[in-house]
Amino acid sequence: MMHDVDRPSEQRIPVHDIPGIDPAVVAEVERETSRLLSELIRIDTSNPPGDETRVAEHMLRWFRERGLEGEIVGEPAERAGFVLRVDSGRPGPSLLLLAHEDVVPANAPDWRVPPFSGLIEDGYVWGRGALDIKNLVAAHAVATARVAAAGGPAAGALVYACTADEEEGSVGGARWLVRNRPDLVHTDYVINEGGGHFLERGGRRLYFLESGEKGTAQFRLIVKGETGHASVPLRNGNAVVAAARVVEALASHEAPLVVDASSEDLVRTLVDAPRLRERLRDPRTARAALAELARRDVQVADMIEPLYGFAFSPTIVRSNSVAVNVFPTRVEVSVDCRMLAGHDEQEVLTEVRTALDGVEADWDLEWIGPVTPGNSSPYPSRFSEVIAATLKRHVPDAELAVRHSVGFTDSNWFRAAFPDTIAYNFAPHIVEGYDEVTPRIHNVDERIHVRDLAFQALFVERVAQGLLS
Repeated sequence: MMHDVDRPSEQRIPVHDIPGIDPAVVAEVERETSRLLSELIRIDTSNPPGDETRVAEHMLRWFRERGLEGEIVGEPAERAGFVLRVDSGRPGPSLLLLAHEDVVPANAPDWRVPPFSGLIEDGYVWGRGALDIKNLVAAHAVATARVAAAGGPAAGALVYACTADEEEGSVGGARWLVRNRPDLVHTDYVINEGGGHFLERGGRRLYFLESGEKGTAQFRLIVKGETGHASVPLRNGNAVVAAARVVEALASHEAPLVVDASSEDLVRTLVDAPRLRERLRDPRTARAALAELARRDVQVADMIEPLYGFAFSPTIVRSNSVAVNVFPTRVEVSVDCRMLAGHDEQEVLTEVRTALDGVEADWDLEWIGPVTPGNSSPYPSRFSEVIAATLKRHVPDAELAVRHSVGFTDSNWFRAAFPDTIAYNFAPHIVEGYDEVTPRIHNVDERIHVRDLAFQALFVERVAQGLLS
């Protein structure tokens, strides 16, 4: 049920037919994807705790109703995924359509609609996961069923997988699959979440395909101090004060800039001024050039800057004091670190020590989960050529640009486990662009336009047809 106040009220967005696709087909896929996404959103898979097996069971039933049989797989029992294979019976390449079942938590009082209602209204499907990424669980499913209903791929195999535990990554999910059941998911190509958001620039619609991503290293800095009564404010050894120095040092640290292909391609595509573009590609001048770019176009600067190396983000501070009038002996500062492909745990530790050199604090470092190095797939490739050609066919003013993700996706596990696999992140929108879509991810009032949802299904169906030929 909707709240009595603050009903969704979206300005109606003009929605045009999708070139090259029968409007009746578009309408049919729009209804089917919206209905399935609504059902999936109503299954609360907030991670933690996840409980994603309920989505896997739902997809097992959904495909069975269409005469297709898949497999629920994964550990522990309540954190399973679902995998289904449509085989042509003829030699050829294989393509995996990948998406994750879990979502980040949602604070219901902050939303205009109940976040797990799956409401379909005003041309949108509303709810947690509508953009990250149950939309692809639904769109990929509809695309897979349509390929199968048309007789299957012309050659090779199409594999569908929805997996657990992407948002936290501490239990299993895709990582468990590639280690324990590679027979199910080792394919030549993988298409996954990320990318597909477009910018309108200079009369062109620029779409971003992500061919790689930065690595992730999360850690706690344990800042130690001396206990004592807080009525002595000048007492030395206050761990809270020391932790504040640590946070400030990390936030203000300027790590060495690295200019590589992950940023060079984006600079070449997005920055029109030749002199500024040249300075952005030179490590000696890139930092000042980024500041100038931010003054000109903060959106473009925000897209490019994270690709220049380490990023330290303190996110949580906790004290072991239970009384406000007592100095704690321990303060934990949790930090999220992202680094370029090729950097490892030792380099992160070295950079932390450099950032905190001279800071008056007694600290130790504890890793939170495994350090995951960044990686990337070759670009261009036959896969990217099929994606670009399919996009151009249905969005005539589209131009495809390559970039690396500054976040983390399950594509990382596939590239690491299967060096011969090309994994790209791409799920295109056609109605709403980068400025409308990206602020809603992990935010309140998450929603996707029903035509964008249908286009994601129809697009990947046609990519599969073009690739598996």
